[in-house]
Amino acid sequence: MYEDKLDGKIDDEFWSRKMNEWREQERTLESELSRLKIDITDESMFTVREILELANQARSLYATRNHAERAQLLKHVLLNCDTDGVSLWPRYKYPYDRISERAKNQDWSGREDLNLRPPGPEPSRAVI
Repeated sequence: MYEDKLDGKIDDEFWSRKMNEWREQERTLESELSRLKIDITDESMFTVREILELANQARSLYATRNHAERAQLLKHVLLNCDTDGVSLWPRYKYPYDRISERAKNQDWSGREDLNLRPPGPEPSRAVI
C-alpha cells in the first residue's frame, strides 16, 4: 500500500485513515499479547518436562513398578475411573486428559504439516 501511495494510486486521506486503523489494530494486538505472556521459571519448565516424560513413559513405568508404586502413579495421573461392570475407562487429571485425547485422535498439532508433499524417491548412490 505504501508503494501505491508513492505512485499516487491512493490519496493522502485514504492513506491516513488506513494508517490510523492499522495503528489501532496494532495497539489492540499488543495489549492482547501482553496479557498472554507468562513468566517461565525453572520450576515451571521442570513441571512441563516431568509431565511430558511421565506421559511418554507411563506404560513402561507401570509395568516395571511394584503394587504401591503403581498405585502412586495412578493417583498422580487419574481422577477416577468409570466402569460398566465389564470394562474400565480412566478419567485423567489435567493435563493428562488433554494428552490422552490428542493421542486417541492422533491430533498432535493444531497446524497443518509444513511438508505436504509425499516423500520423493531416494537419491541413487553411485557404486565406485
